[in-house]
Amino acid sequence: MLDTTAYLTVTFLAAIAGFVDAVGYLGLSRIYTANMSGNSVAVGIQLAFQNWPEMLRRLWPVVVFVAGMLFCRILVEIGARRKVRCIFSVTAVCEIVLILPVCLQNSPHPSQTLYVGLLAVAMGIQNAALKHVQSATVHTGFVTGVLLNSVVEFTKYLTWLFDCVRSGTASFGTALLKSRKQKPFQLALWLAFIWFGYITGAVCGSLGEDSLRFEALAFPMLGLLIVIAVDLRHPLSTQEEKSQEKGS
Repeated sequence: MLDTTAYLTVTFLAAIAGFVDAVGYLGLSRIYTANMSGNSVAVGIQLAFQNWPEMLRRLWPVVVFVAGMLFCRILVEIGARRKVRCIFSVTAVCEIVLILPVCLQNSPHPSQTLYVGLLAVAMGIQNAALKHVQSATVHTGFVTGVLLNSVVEFTKYLTWLFDCVRSGTASFGTALLKSRKQKPFQLALWLAFIWFGYITGAVCGSLGEDSLRFEALAFPMLGLLIVIAVDLRHPLSTQEEKSQEKGS
């Protein structure tokens, strides 16, 4: 059986990432703070036209996003070696600390380099904090990877369905009824739901930024506090720590 609590929490985290990405994109001159694919394409475009200032502006969030991921994975490594039960909570606190200055600023002309950097580091930390839930690879910010993994799992399910009907072990209707118990089918739906969570977060972030500007970031910070409460009762990084222990 799938860990429903873990997958719901991952979906909630994806919504937080979508929210932050939307607020950063709308409030900081159309620069993504969680979606590095878009920034990377922009870097390539500006390189092609030799627009160096704009290229550097687009490269900056990519660099600090990677730095955030590196910092997070080091924390997870330390947590695994020292057997810290709720290392995810530590990474979530780091995110809140990084997002808070952006939320509190009220300048009509915010320091884009600083605030883009803070949000990108926070999203880098979140994206690297939780990579596995049971046997599935998950991403709370890299939704392209989520869609890919959903398709991979759905392909496994379709293969099972085809083999089941072809072998005569069950009729097509009976096989469909059994589908909900098939792990690849369950995973495909959950991963698609995580993508939907990201989109929902982006919608809420867009509406929040339109009404509250950067103060809207109080909502993802509150969300992270909720996730910390969940993590303290149901540690989210257990598999991360185990994988680190195996690799050490």
